This record gives sequence, C-alpha cells and structure tokens, in this order.
Amino acid sequence: MCKEEQAERVEIMISLGSNTNQEANIKTAIEELKKEFNDIHFTEPIWTEPIGVQSDKYLNCLASFTTQRSLEDLNKVLKRIETSMGDSHENHKQGIVLMDLDVIKYGNKEVKKIAWLES
Repeated sequence: MCKEEQAERVEIMISLGSNTNQEANIKTAIEELKKEFNDIHFTEPIWTEPIGVQSDKYLNCLASFTTQRSLEDLNKVLKRIETSMGDSHENHKQGIVLMDLDVIKYGNKEVKKIAWLES
C-alpha cells in the first residue's frame, strides 16, 4: 500500500463562479474538476448579482468531494484549472472573471467566506 492510500480523505467544499461566457465556463470547469476528483458532486448553478464590482451577473455553484491532497496542493490544482481556462489576476482587476474556484471548507476548517453565499 502506497503512502497516499494510507492518507486520510478530507471533505472539501469549493465554489465556482464566472461572469463572462458564464454557462460555457461553468460547464468546462465542471468537466475539468470531474477529471481530478472522481467523487465530486455539484449543486445546480444559480445566477447572482455582482457584489462590490461592476460586471455582468455571475453564474455560481458549489461542489463537494473528498481528497487526500493537502490544502496547498488542492489550491494548486484549482489555480491550474483557472489558468487553463484563460483566467488571470489581470482579468480580475478589470472585473472579468472567466473562472474563479475557491476552497470554502477543508475538513472542519473554514477557508474562505463567499460573498454570494452571505447575501
């Protein structure tokens, strides 16, 4: 048995969001995440108003799954998916969000508060 098989699986919740070509980008992100996490489940996407930025509406959803990856490794995977979809820090500064993937919970740890869930 390899070391990774012995590692404990952690329950994860992430958010997905896009305000540009929203439906296509959410669909692509879901496909990419399914390649990485075989037990991933998604909520139905919902439209939300932008909070604190001037932009088109966002399409958001949540995903839950388990992983043996560290939080750091998990964030690297999510950032790689965002980048592969053309997202960048420069886009975000201009209010363009092709794809935003954020870890909300890592096990029992609350990692990030998500504005559209709070409103």
